[in-house]
Amino acid sequence: MEKTREIPLKGQMTEGRIGRQLLLFALPLMFSNLCQQLYNTADAVIVGRLVGADALAAVGASSLLITFMIYFFIGLSIGASVLISQFFGSRKYDKVQEAVHTAVALSLVSGLVLTVLGLAFAPAMLRMMNIPEVGLAYAIPYIRIYFLGMIPMTLYNIGSGVLRAVGDSKTPLACLVVTVVLNIGLDLLFVGPLGMGVAGAALATALAQLAAAVLIVIILLRADPIYRLRPARIRFYVQTLRDIVRIGLPAGLQSVLVCFSNVVVQSQINTFGLEVMAGFTAYMKIDGFLFMPIDAFCLAISNFVGQNMGAGRWERVVKGKNVCLLLCVGVTIGLGVMIILNARLILGMFTSDEAVVLNGMRQLYTVVPLYGIYAADQVFVGVLRGAGATVIPMVITLVCMCGLRLSWIFTTLRFVHDARMIYLSYPLTWIVTGAVLLLYYYKGGWRPERAV
Repeated sequence: MEKTREIPLKGQMTEGRIGRQLLLFALPLMFSNLCQQLYNTADAVIVGRLVGADALAAVGASSLLITFMIYFFIGLSIGASVLISQFFGSRKYDKVQEAVHTAVALSLVSGLVLTVLGLAFAPAMLRMMNIPEVGLAYAIPYIRIYFLGMIPMTLYNIGSGVLRAVGDSKTPLACLVVTVVLNIGLDLLFVGPLGMGVAGAALATALAQLAAAVLIVIILLRADPIYRLRPARIRFYVQTLRDIVRIGLPAGLQSVLVCFSNVVVQSQINTFGLEVMAGFTAYMKIDGFLFMPIDAFCLAISNFVGQNMGAGRWERVVKGKNVCLLLCVGVTIGLGVMIILNARLILGMFTSDEAVVLNGMRQLYTVVPLYGIYAADQVFVGVLRGAGATVIPMVITLVCMCGLRLSWIFTTLRFVHDARMIYLSYPLTWIVTGAVLLLYYYKGGWRPERAV
């Protein structure tokens, strides 16, 4: 018989003030995302300043390909997190244990597969992205070293997902604070005095990921018995694995498809030359900071919905969605205004090349003013994921955000060969995606009691 002791207050999201719970959960996630973005940005700033604009462009193109290759696993980790939160909310603690150990086994296998695929195929894929030869000289060693850290990366992400599923978003933050300091310090050492160039930046990130994985494993080994990691139990529990894949596969495919469209976008950006490439890279680092609160609130509402769906608290799901929309969109708009007002100063941190800065500003002024629409889109995606409804959002994303974006780019560039046509594809597809998501949310019958 499954255990039915009370849920620890620390992780409970089925009672209490919704706004406070979402904020307390999301704020550490925002700081975690900030830490991740800081050490990603540190690579770009240090490489751009100490090595040059060519190396900056190469690191940006490599990072996008890396993201494309790991996002499928990230989707599977979302499936594990949603499943654990639902079991936790319904107090099925034996099932929580099965899900934790299945997820860890999945992270180890996925990390190994990603390492092999990255080392074997990433260089060829970089060449397919229209990267100039001078850029490939930087990009290939960067990506080969980066992929050596895939097992630590997948293990850290799964461990963080386990903790967040039970309401603990502070512990992953503490791990990242340590690793961010380590990463930036190693970046400065390897790229600066040791003169290792982009290879040093990749090595610094790989070592930081290893440190994060070690910390998260130690924490899970000492965690509450409900979700404690017991090495002897690490294996695939077949039904649990099926449930993780059922929930996570569509989310993973959705992430991969969006990222694939971004890889295609990058390949088109690359046709405009290194100055546009470097400007695009610099902007995308800023874009990462805008995405931080969105990702945090999306994860918060997913775990909130998962626990409340497990507990049968449908009315709290609806209230949580409304509160999360206000918080997420409001924070995103506020942050966007700050970025717009300081665009030149921020982009100037990456490079002193005026042409690169101007190209980054063109994209920033086109995309950032409408970022609030994307924030709203992701809140609805988070609600649906938390409820386990991931297939239709995947299809919507495939058609509206990926298919439409690529169709727009390839059509408009035939008539107007201007990078701004590429930048416009982002807000246009956010608007269409949002409209279709709203229709599905209100009319799709995705849960026992229709959402309002």
